[in-house]
Amino acid sequence: MFLFAGIWNVTSCFSSKVDLSVGRDVPVKSPGLRAALAKVSQTSWISGNKVRTLPNGDAFFPPMLSAVKGAKQSITLETFAFVNAPVTREFSLALAAKAREGIAVKVILDDVGSANAGDDNIRLMREAGVALYLYHPVNILRPRYSNNRTHRKILVVDGWVAFTGGAGFAFAWSGNAENPQHWRDTQYEIKGPAVSRFQEAFCENWYGLSGEELRGTSYFPKLKSVGPTWVQVVYDDPWNPAHPIAHGVIVAINGAKESLILQQSYFVPNRGLRDLLIEAVVRGVKVEVMVPNHLVDSKPTRYASQNHWAELLRGGVRLYQYEATMMHGKLLVADGRLSIVGSANLDDRSFFINDEINLHVDSRDFAREQVAMFRRDLRRCREVTLVNLPGILEPGYKRFFARFLESQL
Repeated sequence: MFLFAGIWNVTSCFSSKVDLSVGRDVPVKSPGLRAALAKVSQTSWISGNKVRTLPNGDAFFPPMLSAVKGAKQSITLETFAFVNAPVTREFSLALAAKAREGIAVKVILDDVGSANAGDDNIRLMREAGVALYLYHPVNILRPRYSNNRTHRKILVVDGWVAFTGGAGFAFAWSGNAENPQHWRDTQYEIKGPAVSRFQEAFCENWYGLSGEELRGTSYFPKLKSVGPTWVQVVYDDPWNPAHPIAHGVIVAINGAKESLILQQSYFVPNRGLRDLLIEAVVRGVKVEVMVPNHLVDSKPTRYASQNHWAELLRGGVRLYQYEATMMHGKLLVADGRLSIVGSANLDDRSFFINDEINLHVDSRDFAREQVAMFRRDLRRCREVTLVNLPGILEPGYKRFFARFLESQL
């Protein structure tokens, strides 16, 4: 195992160099926040948008499916997990039906995350005329290629409405987090000029897989202002040395002066990020982090995360375990102004290995809504402290082995 892990780490890692100082002189509540984020995220802010928060499958699957069924010109879908289940079948049928109507339906499924998509679903869509590609089929002779997964969550319909967030398509994402079989997660519906950026992100990977450039008003209609919200759409891949998603998170942490809340399903902060979180506490920021409990679907990630809990707790970070079911959310809110949501986890895989997409929202109203959602989730949490930590930690040998895989989790 150690030999394999060593070979994999040497051959399949990408550059992970970041500037931990960005944003230190730009408070989140200052006029310079947008300019700082535009610089490190390599994209401009877009005004005139409306962003709707959709907590859990009962809230997000119906509008997503309704949008697909109402498509008039095009549907583009890119996701990591498309797993055979009733909800997945329902979307497969809807996508196939639109393709048979002559609508342009383009789908990218990650080859690893969607390994259990179901042959019947894939066949149904392709036979109906859906253009479907699997992202980076695993090839042991190409470790870097195979290690790079698309973890982006993008659904765009008619170039007019977009959905993103943490959720894929599987039975676990259905329901309302009412029991351990139904996960806690959040998706976001975006309308307005920012939708074109989600389409651009999809087109980037579509061109890489198919060689086809998607252009024209079927994919990029003229979009008018529909709301008051300023956003950035930040997408990233491991071949981008600027690491815009990682640097956006760093700006938020460094610029916070009052509060930072993080809801993270796979929370494995590297040395630099742990230092930044503790530095934030030292300068008076209340830092609260919500993580899953033993119900997490990725056990090695939990083991690796727990290796750092004592350090963070001693540094003053407040840590909470979500107890009701698997918590799969990805949320950061800084000083009640800046919110970061999307597909990226707070770990090296999301920052340096996967293709990811995040949404930065500069809105006090939106941030207030996210904080309220976080507080509601806290009711289903157990706080982790230095006193009760020994009874919560997984066995030491599991956490020991996880150290060797941490950069890949």
